[in-house]
Amino acid sequence: MEYNEESFQDLQRHLCQTAIFYTADGYAYYAKIKEFVGGKIALLVPGAGQTKVIIRHPDQTFSPQGTSIIREEYTYVDLCTVVAVTSPLSAIPSGFALG
Repeated sequence: MEYNEESFQDLQRHLCQTAIFYTADGYAYYAKIKEFVGGKIALLVPGAGQTKVIIRHPDQTFSPQGTSIIREEYTYVDLCTVVAVTSPLSAIPSGFALG
């Protein structure tokens, strides 16, 4: 994917706000951006009400039948892969972290 300055500026508005970040490879992250590293990488930390970053594996992003949930203290995401972001969230959506 190609780096897009407009997308980066949009993601900057999500700094320190909890949201779900969807990537081109099918992963979904419930987290907040703590900081940007080198302008093209985001450091994600746990979102509102969580102690870990909640990552849905691609097999669950659009069809939640599996159990592929990953929990990490933090993770890095290449901003070039982010294809969608929710509005800011105050709590994890019902069913997002089932697994």
